[in-house]
Amino acid sequence: MITIFKKKWLMYILVIYGFNFSHNQSSYAEDILIFAASSLALPLQQIINTYQNKKPHRVRVSFAASSTLARQISRGAPADIYISANQRWMDFLIKEHPVIAQSKRKILSNNLVIIAPTNSYLIAKNINNKSISNILGDSRMGIGDPDHVPLGIYSRQALTRLNLWHPIKNKLARLTNARAVLTLVERGETKAGIVYKSDAHFNKKIKVIFKIPSTTHDQINYWAALTRAITPDASNHFFNVLFDQNSKDIFKHYGFLVN
Repeated sequence: MITIFKKKWLMYILVIYGFNFSHNQSSYAEDILIFAASSLALPLQQIINTYQNKKPHRVRVSFAASSTLARQISRGAPADIYISANQRWMDFLIKEHPVIAQSKRKILSNNLVIIAPTNSYLIAKNINNKSISNILGDSRMGIGDPDHVPLGIYSRQALTRLNLWHPIKNKLARLTNARAVLTLVERGETKAGIVYKSDAHFNKKIKVIFKIPSTTHDQINYWAALTRAITPDASNHFFNVLFDQNSKDIFKHYGFLVN
């Protein structure tokens, strides 16, 4: 009887301890909100999934144009981490929130390519006014909005350097972010578009018809920073995870250049 009683008591203690342990663990769970450039959707989601399999914290992410996200943060959006596809919008935030400069780090690089739907016969050995006209015909070229979207800013720089901006500026479909440009071409709603090289990686719906020389535009760098004056431990930890070797390997896998 004593032995049975002791066993039951021991089991009771273990159950109570296990409940308290799991309760204490969950009490340390935190929410992490990331605002990130839309071109990072695939690799960043994989990094988040890997992280959440090991940690109790919930990571949420909002993907959009870097400009849109920067403006939202400046108006009080509660992001913990911001990842921009260029330095311009990171610097925009730093002017209003100097604390961001303390954690700002370059995380990735990229290149530009011109793409067409997979079933297109198009290919371009070089790009000039004649070849662009042959590619587009009566269609428009999809690009990011050059007035504020990083992809569009780089695209305008490249087209200007190639002496193509003025000849085709009225034949451009100016879109809200990199993902929108990609989708437009994937659906065959335009014959060509300018996207990041990483957007074309593993994508069977489109093909690269021309690699735009990196000398025609500013270097395409992505920047990450913590956005709060007092950073929660979980957000600080995940920020560092973005720079570890596993995350670098994931970014490389999706066609990004890792510093």
